[in-house]
Formats: sequence, C-alpha cells, structure tokens
Amino acid sequence: MGLYNENGMKRSLSARKSKVAFGVLMAFAAVLFALISLVNHYLFKTYTLDLGLYTHAMYDYTHFRIDDFSIIRQVPKNILSDHFDLYLVILSPLVYVFGTYTLLIVQIVAVLLGGWGIYKLLGLYFEDGWLPVLASAVFFFSFGIIHPLGFEYHSNVLTAMMLPWLLYFFKRKDYKLSALMVVLFVIGKENMSLWLIFIAIGLMWDYRKDRKALWRLGAYAVFAMAYFLIVNMIVMPKLGGSGAGFRRYEYLGDNYIEVAKTLLTHPKLTLKLLFSSVVGMEEFPNAKAEIRYLLSLTIANPKNAGLKEEFYHCALATGLILTLLKPNYLFMLLPLIGQKMFAFESNFWGISFHYSVEFMPVIVISSFLVISKLKWPIWRLVLAVALLLSTILTTFYSLGITKTMVLKDQLCVYQGRHYEQKEFDVDYAYKLIRMIPKDASVCASRMLTAHLALRPEIYDFQWRGADADATYYLVTKRDLDSKRNGSLFFDRWEEYEVMATDGSLFLLKKRQQ
Repeated sequence: MGLYNENGMKRSLSARKSKVAFGVLMAFAAVLFALISLVNHYLFKTYTLDLGLYTHAMYDYTHFRIDDFSIIRQVPKNILSDHFDLYLVILSPLVYVFGTYTLLIVQIVAVLLGGWGIYKLLGLYFEDGWLPVLASAVFFFSFGIIHPLGFEYHSNVLTAMMLPWLLYFFKRKDYKLSALMVVLFVIGKENMSLWLIFIAIGLMWDYRKDRKALWRLGAYAVFAMAYFLIVNMIVMPKLGGSGAGFRRYEYLGDNYIEVAKTLLTHPKLTLKLLFSSVVGMEEFPNAKAEIRYLLSLTIANPKNAGLKEEFYHCALATGLILTLLKPNYLFMLLPLIGQKMFAFESNFWGISFHYSVEFMPVIVISSFLVISKLKWPIWRLVLAVALLLSTILTTFYSLGITKTMVLKDQLCVYQGRHYEQKEFDVDYAYKLIRMIPKDASVCASRMLTAHLALRPEIYDFQWRGADADATYYLVTKRDLDSKRNGSLFFDRWEEYEVMATDGSLFLLKKRQQ
C-alpha cells in the first residue's frame, strides 16, 4: 500500500498504523542508543567526569550522605554547590537495580520518552499520522541527540526531554500534569529554570487569546525566576560555590546580574561572542590575570575559528531555518544560545558532547508546527521528509571531519573501532575488578572509576593518585608511567604490592603495616 491511491489522492496513515510505525521507530532508536551508550560503558569508554562522579554521588545519596567531591578533590566540596542537580537524589535507588549502568539507562529511556512526547504533541496538530512519526525520527537522529549519548550522562538531557510533555499537557489543558513537568524541569540543574522563563514567555504568544492559559504561563515564569535566583544567588553560594556553570561566564561579571549588565551595555561585544569563535583580547581589558590566560586559550585562540559557525550551520540544516518562522520559539532558544556561546570554554561552542541537546526539542517542534501551516498535505509530507534527510546527513557530517572535536570511537556504531578498547584487555579488567572487595577504597584510572563508583571511597588516579590513601589501586600502565614536573606522578611503590598485572593493567594493594 502506497501513500497515494490510484487517483492520486493522498492516503492518511491511520491511527493504528501510525502507532505501529512509531513503535518500530522507537525500537530502532532504542537499539541504536544502547549500541552507543551501553557499549561504551561496557568497553570502559566512560570516565570519572562525569559518569563516575555522578554514580558515586547516587551511592552517597542512597546512604543518606551528600557527596563531597572526594573522587577528584582533596578538599571536600558539596556536590550541589557545583551543579544543583536533584535528579540524582530521586534516581539514586535505581543503582540497586541497574548498578553502574543506571544513569545511562535512565538517559536512554528519557530520550525515548522525549521522542514519544513529540509524537503525542504533534499528533494534536496533524491529521496525517506520518508527520508525528517523521518529527520523532528527526528528533531521534539529530546530532544534538546522538552526541550526548556518546558522552556519558548529563541531567540537562533529562530536563530537555520534559519539554515536549510540558507542551503536550498544557495544550490539552491538563494543568496539574503540566505543573508537575514545570517542577521536574527546574530541579534538573541550576540553569534550567532560566530556560523555563523563556519557554513560558514564548508560549504566551500561542495562547494570547486564552486568559486562563496566560495566567498559568505567567505563574510558571515567576516560579522559575524565583527558583533561579534563590538557587543561584543564595543556596549554591551558601553551599560553598557559585556553581560550575557560572565560572564559564566570570569573565563578563562577578555574578549573573553583572554578566547580564555587561551583555546589555556592550552590544558589539555581545554580537561578536554570539557569532564569532575568535574575539581579540582587547575586548577584555579589565579581565583578571588568570581569566585573561584562559581567554587567550579559547576565545582569543585562532585555532578555534569556525566552531560556532559550524554549530549554526548544523542547527539550520536540522530545522532551525524553519524555527526562524516561529519567532516565539526562537525566543525560547535565546538562553540556550547565550549559555553555549558566551561560555569561555571552546568545547561548549560546537556540535559535540551534550551542549546542543536542549535545542533539539524546540527546533523539531517549531519546525513541524511551521510545516503544519502548509495548505497542501503533499507539501507537508515533502518538507518533513526533506527535513529528515537533511537531519540524517547533518548527523553523519557531525561524525566525520569536523572543526569540532568529536569522540568518534564512542559514536560511530557502524565502525569496528566503536567495539574495541585499545588500551587494555576488557575481560582482564573485569577480572581485576572482581578481585577488589566491594567496600574497599580504590584509586583508579579515569576510564575505570565509573565501574567502581558504588563504594564508600573511590578516587580518580589523575586527580588524587598522589594523595589518595586507598587500599587498592587499579591503574593502566600509561597512568603509572605518567610524570609531573619531570618525576613519576605515582612514587609510592614501597607502600603497595602488585596483586596482578598483564602489563597493561596493574592491581596494587596496600602492604600491611
């Protein structure tokens, strides 16, 4: 059965066939995501930052403790002062079911639910069942979804997946569930509430004739603003820091208000930072010495030329060009563009890692809302298929020769290198892990810590190897041979004995006094 009958009239995909098609798409996406994320973890391609850190934080939460960052810090620091992430608290009991794979499985499920939310939401706008399926396919196969799955776990991925459901429940006037989505949205990370303010204000245009909806959207915006200010200006400083997120913008001001003032009063600088990957040091005459040094490596470094431009090109090809026709949805992207492009760290600017995921639900939903306005059904279908093809080609480009650093070994499931661990024997690594008692303190190489994180004490060798008073060390030869200031980083051989080694991995145990 084709899409058209013998008279050339379009056949609409029935509701049942649409559900079957979406189910097949969902199953394919689930397998693809598992091949990316779970295979990476099995092959020790996940690391201390961030999966090991977050998994250990969940272990501490299950034992009614707040993680103190001891995995990488000698001086204790409340993990909530770095990122105010409450998802880890809620998800922590799952470690008893899924172990060190917990966050990766949760992330995959969240992305699948996000795609389902897009399917449900756009089903309210299209009579043709093909269009919501195609929208979900664009979402699943976009570079902004694929890349985060190859880069461990991050709570902003989960938060972004709430957006389709927030819009869906609000469209259906199920205000209780939409309010629940609002709460779940803001607790994901300290900056998500700022994004929600723009989402709520942007939606007001679509609901401008519905006074009841406008009042609720206004309440969401006020709640999000209060949460953002309280958490970022009061709670996190009280816990011992301004948050990892803010440090990326310190060159623009001492707090978020000062940063906003700088951007508003220096429009030329703001435009340069938004669209140019290289900005001269003369633009930052008042920056502190250590900040100037960092800026010289990133914002003022000619080697980073083209990173921001590459992101914009890929985003346009994935649907942003259609989002331009929905200005209120473009407004929702403003804080995302700002937090991405104003950060002084160049790895934020490009198409890789998890720094594009929040864009995807906004871009895909707005693109298909534009498509829904086309008069002729055939043009809706043609444009939707063209967008899907453009998205897939863009994603393949993002896995190839790019200006942005891309973790190809972690992402290219169609290549043999994705299924290899070149540094050591995987089976032997699991054998050594089984030799370590579950409650023993361990210092391990960064690709091993995530597998050892469910214990009271776990330390990253590169950060804590010289000072960690661990009972066991599980370390690669490369790490043992590493030097700092001309001397071996690990020089405590007299304190430890080699329990087992194959020449690539070493399991050391502290000698009994």
